[in-house]
Amino acid sequence: MAITQTSDLNSLYNQIYERALFVLRETNLMVNLVSNYSANTFYTRNITTRPTLTVETATEAVDYTNAQSFGKTLVGTLTPQERMAQVIITDIELMNDPDPTAADASQEMGAAMAQQIDKDLLAVANSFATDIGSAGSSATIAKVAAGINILQARFANQDGPINVILRPEAWHDIWVLLGQPVTNQAFLGDTANMALRDYYVGNWLGVRWFTSANIAVDSSDDAPNLIFTQSAIAFDSRISPYMENQRDASLRAVEMNLVCAYGVGLGKRPTLGLRYTTDCTTPS
Repeated sequence: MAITQTSDLNSLYNQIYERALFVLRETNLMVNLVSNYSANTFYTRNITTRPTLTVETATEAVDYTNAQSFGKTLVGTLTPQERMAQVIITDIELMNDPDPTAADASQEMGAAMAQQIDKDLLAVANSFATDIGSAGSSATIAKVAAGINILQARFANQDGPINVILRPEAWHDIWVLLGQPVTNQAFLGDTANMALRDYYVGNWLGVRWFTSANIAVDSSDDAPNLIFTQSAIAFDSRISPYMENQRDASLRAVEMNLVCAYGVGLGKRPTLGLRYTTDCTTPS
């Protein structure tokens, strides 16, 4: 019976692999919002930036001699790390479980890897130099607007869309403000009605809004929400996610391994990222 079960399981390997990577792609938010790099080595990557240049008035018949330096400055480094999830399924488990154990494990492994990547990228918020919030404070529309204004003053629009990512609890604070009568609804108009109707985070105030429960909450129930553009955070892929299955004959089981390697950190323009610390106590 064990031999028969093993051959049956082998026919599922490709399907398991495809399912894990599909879930990984579908459930990952952050990779599509940040700068992406890749390499085939495990060396540390240096993130560098060039200075901004200024334009001056030149005088006729006068040799212009005010050349500007255009070298590179080290912003930070990206150090790759291996990430891995493993599940071991025995032949008897496969025989007795009426549900597709291997396929379920594959789906969960893909989701776990996607969640870990998001957690690592969102944690880069703790490296941003500017925090416009404070521990114990509620999230407000005015504060988010202030953060957007700060980035716009730093020419963030040249880098692409501004993204706002809030913990669900912080978004709840915003949602409550959107639902208050007179002032807020008059100001936001249809946006307020949309939020009240769908509890949905979309595109308003000129930026893209998202929620993510993968932002870490500290022991005081505070969390660093993010306002940023793509060049503020970097994702450096070294080993694309892959599933490898190994038969353990003496254990009468199959070992499923999902492997990925990457580095995360500040991008080329770290000043285009702000941390917005707020209280993230579960609303009552």
